This record gives sequence, C-alpha cells and structure tokens, in this order.
Amino acid sequence: MSNNSRLIILFIAIIGIAGLSYYIFSENYLEQQTNIQSEAEVETTTTTLKNSTTSTSTTTTLMETTTTTSTTSTSTTTTTIPPNQTAIYATQDEINNSKKISYDYLQSGCKKDEPNNTDEEWIKPLEVSAYDENKINFNLKIESILELKVDCIGKLITSILNDSRGWIKVTEKEFQLVDNVESEFEFIFATPEKTDELCYPLETNGIYSCRNEQLIIINFFRWVNGAIDFGSDLETYRLYLINHEVGHILEWGHVGCPKEGALAPVMMQQSKSTMGCEPYGWPIYEILEKEFGINTYSYLPDNDN
Repeated sequence: MSNNSRLIILFIAIIGIAGLSYYIFSENYLEQQTNIQSEAEVETTTTTLKNSTTSTSTTTTLMETTTTTSTTSTSTTTTTIPPNQTAIYATQDEINNSKKISYDYLQSGCKKDEPNNTDEEWIKPLEVSAYDENKINFNLKIESILELKVDCIGKLITSILNDSRGWIKVTEKEFQLVDNVESEFEFIFATPEKTDELCYPLETNGIYSCRNEQLIIINFFRWVNGAIDFGSDLETYRLYLINHEVGHILEWGHVGCPKEGALAPVMMQQSKSTMGCEPYGWPIYEILEKEFGINTYSYLPDNDN
C-alpha cells in the first residue's frame, strides 16, 4: 500500500473518532442541563409550598383560638396555636367588692406612726403557727426602721392567700405563717436600698419589688405609694403585690393583657403598666385554668421585660 493511501485511511479514522467524541459529549451535556433544570424546579416548588398556608380563626366569649393549616400535594399538617385571648370582665361594683377581705387592713397597709423601737435590723411576728407539712408554710420579717406593724402584716398576708379568691383555690392547700426555722418561702418588707441589695442580680432600681429564689422582697416604697395605673387605689395594689410575688413562688410566669378593658391577670407586671387592662389583685385567670382546664396564657409583646 502506498504512502498516500495510508494517509487517506488515517485521515478518515481521525474524522470518525472526532465525530464520535462530539456525539458523546453532546449527550452528556444535555443530560447535565436536564438534571440542573430539574433541581431548580424542585427548589422553586419547595418555596411555593412553604408559602402556601391557609389560616382560620374561631372566637368564643372566653378565648380565641387560631388554627394554621399547611397543605402540600402529599400531606397536610395542622398546627394549633395555644389560646391567647382569655378575657374576664367585671363591673365596678364587683371590682370594689374585690377589695373586701376578712382581715380589713388593706387600706391602712398596717402602717403606724413611728419606727419600731429596737436595735435589731429585723423584727419578726410573735404570733406564728407550728410547721405543718400539709400546709404551705411561710415566714416573715420586716426591716425595723420601717413604720409597719409586723403581726398585722403577718395576718394580712395570711388572710389574702387563704381567701376563696386567692391562691388557695389553685394550691388546694392552706397557707400559714411560721417561724423561719422551717418554711417554704419568706416575705421580707424592706427599704428601697435593702430591696435592691436582696433582689440582686435582679434590677429593682429602688422602685420595684421582687421574688429572688425563695425570698419575696416587698419594696416599702411600693407598699405605701402603689403604682401609676392604680391611681389612689392602694387596696387593689397591695392585693396584687402579695398575690403576684406568691404566684412566682408557685412557678407562674409573666403574662400580658388579654383584651383592653378586661381584668388584668395577677401575673401581669402591673407595677409597670396594665397595658389597657383594669387593675386587679386576685389570681382569677389562674383559678379558671385550674378549675376548668382553660388555657389562660396571653402573649406578651416583644418588648416586654
């Protein structure tokens, strides 16, 4: 075979190999493009499904429940948000009657005209009960420079906690005042400066009371002055102050105002603001939840502390 013939055959072979390579490359390229397009379609579909939701709401007299339903082509998921609007209302007469308790010293606040005559930093009540494991036992001490009657305060707190509108309806156990040897928690009435010290690391800034572990520290400034939203109604404020802090001992957290004009839940921070609710001092929402199983949780605004 001549050299020219060999060159012609080699040239034809090269052309054939090039054509085959082009065909294979084109097939792979098309397959890759198809795969890329399919992934983009899946991604777009997923985004669309995430945005496809249907919301319905049901309203009753006591609470509103919002139900959100998300539907896809293969499954349906329903999420029920806990009821967040349980609102309780009362007439002015009912609110006035809420201030009447068996030991009628809410208005005076057990104040007296002179400091306690002692060199001790703290004074403690003389009238106490023996520890009883079937009851909830608390003790009490008052900073001696405060013009407060310690035995009067002890009876007042006991009267509030054991009232049929009080925490006894939730705990189903009676509260009693004992000495400080054995007790579940302690009430301390203190000056603003001492309150800040005992509440630390909580920031009470000389104007708030607190619950710190098993201590309830009542700021004397608040006890005698109340709070802005209560106006001159010190009786309701003192009911609120005692019941709010004991609520923390019983592991209830802060809540918001369920509806404007409704009674403020006792676990609202009413010393700061009642947020449009009517100031109120009894744990009526918590009793409702305990006795009827109605979830009285109300959402706090994002900026609430």
